[in-house]
Amino acid sequence: MRGRGLIAAAERTAVAAIALLAIAAIACADEQSIRVGLRYGAHAPTSVTIGGAVDWKAERGGGRCGEALRLSAEGDGVRLSSAGAERDVGGWVELNPAGSDPWLELDGSAYRGRLRIEAQQGGRLKIVNIVALEDYVRGVLANEMFPDDEAYKVQAVISRTLAVYIRDVEQRHAAEGFDVCTAGHCQVYRGVDSETPDSNAAVAATAGQVLTWRGRVIFAAYHSNAGGATEGVDAAWPGSVPGDFPYLQRVESPYDAEARTLPGYEWCYGWDRTISGADVRSRLGVQRADIGEVRDVVVRGRTPSGRVSQLDVIGSRGRVRVRGTDAVCALLDTPSALFDVTRIGSSFRVRGRGLGHGVGLSQQGALGMARAGYTYAQILGHYYAGVALTEDYGGGASVPLRPPERPR
Repeated sequence: MRGRGLIAAAERTAVAAIALLAIAAIACADEQSIRVGLRYGAHAPTSVTIGGAVDWKAERGGGRCGEALRLSAEGDGVRLSSAGAERDVGGWVELNPAGSDPWLELDGSAYRGRLRIEAQQGGRLKIVNIVALEDYVRGVLANEMFPDDEAYKVQAVISRTLAVYIRDVEQRHAAEGFDVCTAGHCQVYRGVDSETPDSNAAVAATAGQVLTWRGRVIFAAYHSNAGGATEGVDAAWPGSVPGDFPYLQRVESPYDAEARTLPGYEWCYGWDRTISGADVRSRLGVQRADIGEVRDVVVRGRTPSGRVSQLDVIGSRGRVRVRGTDAVCALLDTPSALFDVTRIGSSFRVRGRGLGHGVGLSQQGALGMARAGYTYAQILGHYYAGVALTEDYGGGASVPLRPPERPR
């Protein structure tokens, strides 16, 4: 039975309310901003080129430049070069677009908002993009979800929610002077270059909407493919994630097989790998646990969803127990912990399903639900237990979300 046939009268009322939330949220969409660390630390450049007309202000000076300029690290400061003229501008400079396009080009890549460039130790430049939160979501969405109108709305809400949570609650990059990075450690962000008309439409349709639990923005964890069932946060990361996350429970994810229709991702719902005993020994050696020649790998524990949480590696000079789904995946080089392992001679065959940690929303499962006719509110209600869809980044009106009836 298709998802659209499962919406009860109460759910239709909720859908109408959600549409009103989208309209109301647009007015406040530009009031929120976020700092994105584009380049920093070991990956910071010694110089960059900024294209187009810009307004700039710095620790020492400011002005407008109508053509490309170059910024380079000079001692403990920044040097600005344009049209043959150079000047030292102090420890930092901020750049705003001054041309017809509402973005700046950084070494050929376009970013909305403004850029802050700071000199850091070692003669390099830290580059931070300070951007409206909705524009940040626009630069994330198409990198994190396959094209589909309803699935895009799902991803827009959880990407916005996670960004607000990281910025305001977890503050994982606060010590580095920004809120989020551009990689999977936070979310994949590539600025204007990754935007599409369809993904931008989904951002606009959900503007300002986030997921909340008891009035607080949630930790909207997500992953690529759950392999048929998600994992509860306590089972996946016992004791390692402080806080209360009752909305991150184990749920069935019946549409994960949608991966089989996705070019390049067909393997996600059923993979088969082989790892040699020598490789297992080498990986254990990195952990200073050399047990000699590896003779067997035995599963000793599983989570409620069936993921391997403990396994014993038996060697010629002893054995070691590996605990935790992340550690298990790292040891056997698997894309998820949902697998079985069989010894074949001096190697081990590992067959499993899924891609990622399994906590929260399964992106490929959500895509499958969207293609089956479910709304973005139903999909979010399925994967996050007891949450509400709330306007104004958690400060406005809310609509409780409920999981849809399971398809037959």
